[in-house]
Amino acid sequence: MPRLALAHLQGRIVLPEADLAACTQRLHRPEPRVELGLALRGIANSAIDVSDGLLADLGHILECSNVGAEIMLDALPLSQVMRASAQQRLALAGGDDYELCFTAPQSSRAEVQALSGRLPLTRIGKIVAERGCIVHDMQGHPINIETEGYDHFR
Repeated sequence: MPRLALAHLQGRIVLPEADLAACTQRLHRPEPRVELGLALRGIANSAIDVSDGLLADLGHILECSNVGAEIMLDALPLSQVMRASAQQRLALAGGDDYELCFTAPQSSRAEVQALSGRLPLTRIGKIVAERGCIVHDMQGHPINIETEGYDHFR
C-alpha cells in the first residue's frame, strides 16, 4: 500500500480518495513488526524487513544463503486496495512496507503455525536449492518481473 501512495503522489496512477488516505497512512506511519521479529528468535533461519521491496529484500537472504525461492503471487497478503488497483506487481517491487520476510526450516513448521494463531503471518512460497527467485501467477506459471525493488545506488 505505501508503494501505491507513492505512485499516486508521483502521478503514475490515480487512486480514489478513500484508498489514497489508507495508503498514505501506511506510507507516512509504518508499523514495524517488532513483536513478530522477537517471536521468530530461535525459529527463523533469516529475516529482513521489507523496506526496499519484497523481491529486493528477499534477494539479500537468497544471495547470502546461496539458495533460491519460489513465490506464489496469489499467496501475498494484499489489501483490498492493492487487489483492486490492478497494480498487484507493485507488492513485489514496491517498498516501505516494513513487513518481515523470513525463512524457517521445515522442522519449525509447527512453531511457525502456532505463531500465526496470534500474529498475522502468511506463507508466500518456499526456499529451493537452485539460485534465483521465481514468481508464479495464480495458475502456477512463472511470470517476469521487470524490477525487483528500490536500489539505493541508482
